[in-house]
Amino acid sequence: MKEKPILLLGLFLRRGDEKSNIRTVEDRLAEMFAKEDINTILSSNLHGRISRLADTVYTVVFKRKEYHIAIVPLFGTWPSFLWQEAMTRLLKIFRKKIVLCIHGGSIPGRVDNGAKRFDKALQRADVLVAPSGYLLEYFSKKNLKIHLIENPLDLSDYKFHKKAFIRPRIIWMRAFTETYNPAMAVRVAKRLANTFEEFQMVMAGKDGALTSPVKKMVQEEGLADKIIFPGYINSQEKIAFADQYDIYINTNKIDNAPVSVIEYMALGLPVVSVNVGGMPYLIKHEQNGLLVNDDDDEAMFVQICRLIENASFAKSICCNAFNQAQQYGEQNICTKWQSTFKELMNDDKTKSQIASNFI
Repeated sequence: MKEKPILLLGLFLRRGDEKSNIRTVEDRLAEMFAKEDINTILSSNLHGRISRLADTVYTVVFKRKEYHIAIVPLFGTWPSFLWQEAMTRLLKIFRKKIVLCIHGGSIPGRVDNGAKRFDKALQRADVLVAPSGYLLEYFSKKNLKIHLIENPLDLSDYKFHKKAFIRPRIIWMRAFTETYNPAMAVRVAKRLANTFEEFQMVMAGKDGALTSPVKKMVQEEGLADKIIFPGYINSQEKIAFADQYDIYINTNKIDNAPVSVIEYMALGLPVVSVNVGGMPYLIKHEQNGLLVNDDDDEAMFVQICRLIENASFAKSICCNAFNQAQQYGEQNICTKWQSTFKELMNDDKTKSQIASNFI
């Protein structure tokens, strides 16, 4: 008997969307499943929240006979949470198996602050999946069974950039919102510009509420000729920038297991990151990266200088980071997903056998 396709919910890109929408983990999953011949039903790639919601509801309801297992993402923002609530409740009505993928680095804080709605959402799932040891450890302490399945990368797309030495050429790449703290990156840039005449930085990412304030800050600090703003960049552009720049910095105030950090580890750039959320589970200080306290631009400047001044130290970090990134390869991640699907199907068979014993 042919297995039913997997229903995969989330935001999926259409051709031409790469410069206007951030690529989601679910979009990467869909690509990986297609390569491994895992049949899927996707929803949605429509623009606009209302359109996507309507399309997703339609898919869940009118294709309910075609699938048995549904993968649903859970993020920390309230709009995303409410979308997840609507979908998982609907899936429960149709007695579907729910795999809830926890992506939000802010979710532990919300749960700790008494957001019981998240507890109920987690309990509704048949399987919980987390992409990081950070979330795995947090939710395991709450006696919730959770699978560790990392976010996938097609490592064949990422060429290791072997650098003889590290220059003060920096990449910052996230959205221009408070969560990602771009102002800290500008403060780091000011320190570097005062120290290294050849300093350059690229600040790439989707526009947000802080785009204009950050650009104004750059002008006021006299860094306009030192920092470029290319907007959101796709995979090919990331690879090109990795050839031109030498260090990746991560300034997030909240984080889990950011794909961008793993991408630059795979590309051979040393990473200097704030020590928040899941970052210490991904980066071991002075082994495969460098960690500093949240919003501490002076400490980040010092760690960047260490990389520039000590080529052998930087090389060791880059090699270790590259090796760490290999665990996120698609083949390894797909094996974990297939094991999860098998577990769900075996659970159904076991229940059916138990029920038959009482007939």
